[in-house]
Amino acid sequence: MIKTAVIGVGNMGSKYASMLFKKKIDGMELSALTRLRPPYEEQLSEAVNSGIPVFDSAEKLFEAVESGELNLEAVVIATPHISHEEIAVKALALGINVLTDKPAGVYSRQARNMDEAAERSGKVFSIIFNQRTFPVYRKLKEILDSGKYGKLKRMNWIVTDWYRPEKYYTSSSWHATWEKDGGGVLLNQAPHNLDLIQWLFGVPERVQGFCIDGHFHNIEVEDDVTAYFEWKNGATGCFITSTGEAPGTNRLEISLEEATIICEDNKLKIGETYPEMRMSEPDYRTESTEYFKKIKGTWRELSFEKEEFQYEKVLQSFSDECNGKGISIAAGREGRKSLILSNAIYLSSWEKKMIDVPELDSEQELQFEKEFETVLKKKI
Repeated sequence: MIKTAVIGVGNMGSKYASMLFKKKIDGMELSALTRLRPPYEEQLSEAVNSGIPVFDSAEKLFEAVESGELNLEAVVIATPHISHEEIAVKALALGINVLTDKPAGVYSRQARNMDEAAERSGKVFSIIFNQRTFPVYRKLKEILDSGKYGKLKRMNWIVTDWYRPEKYYTSSSWHATWEKDGGGVLLNQAPHNLDLIQWLFGVPERVQGFCIDGHFHNIEVEDDVTAYFEWKNGATGCFITSTGEAPGTNRLEISLEEATIICEDNKLKIGETYPEMRMSEPDYRTESTEYFKKIKGTWRELSFEKEEFQYEKVLQSFSDECNGKGISIAAGREGRKSLILSNAIYLSSWEKKMIDVPELDSEQELQFEKEFETVLKKKI
């Protein structure tokens, strides 16, 4: 059994701790908690009464590990974003496996440092991207990876169902601040979507971002974002998200060489062109002599059940990798990709220019980190 501590027992941390204590994750057991505060004390009272130790901070927990007082093999990090790096790097240096909540950090440099620390330690480093467990997205990735419908032309994703009332932002002193939270919808909600974008289509080559701070709420960070993407193969994309539109929508449209795919409400609506064109669309476009023919497409629809155990599956995959029985749903390096993408959107918006998204482990990545952090410091 992997002895595991949950660091940061708030809304999500309390859920992870409860799963572990109730033995819902094979191969892992709850061994410690940090910063257990109301109203989550009652939720985890049984765990505490059973003898699970509670530490005031991650530092105190690691001191107990170093002194031999506490035997620990893994941590689940659910603290404010800015602290993920320090905790993860320390845990990995102590030979402890790490599963961190999204995003990996605030700066892409933080994600790189975590990734490099994991490589040095040889330990498992994973990130909680639970939406990768959704059957509709898993099927979509299967279709795209197969190449059945040719190359990507365009993707457009409108995600405005992240609605939040003002109370959400005032519920914590660190919410919606540049200094403590590091950003708004791009750092709190949209990391899921940015991860899925790079997972499904690859990391874009260039980005143009438009972020509006406090558009719908009395906050200093962005709650309304539009981003334009370009990929190396010439494909383009648009991503729109906000926390101030109700009831909101979540609709992903994908244009491929031989099909259009619409992903919405746990359904994939697929319009194939080959039955009508009898060739790929690029060839048809070149060879057809029918000037005004409208291609109707041959449509079919696939429906999927909602994933009820998304977080359990993420934790289980992490446990399996720690126990040598499988691999995590999302490696920590994946968090590095989505964070550098969100940083590029921010930087583009602030600098009012198109930004090249650097490749990981390149000299350009280091230059990008410096430029982003220099501009962000002006916002704090």
